[in-house]
Amino acid sequence: MTLATADASGDPTARVLILKDASPEGWQFASDASSLKGRDLAARPYAALTFYWAPLARQVRVRGPVVRAP
Repeated sequence: MTLATADASGDPTARVLILKDASPEGWQFASDASSLKGRDLAARPYAALTFYWAPLARQVRVRGPVVRAP
């Protein structure tokens, strides 16, 4: 999937990562708090996810707040 975030200035960044889990509680991915994505999410805890669903020839887009998992 592609994860898009924005830094404190609002400049966007996107990168490809692995979706770890999707459940009624939310979508889970791994991040290192000291990485660019971790720093972006600390500054602005919102993101957008996009991934291609091949069997349906469609893309899935999700956006909203990001909460750190325990």
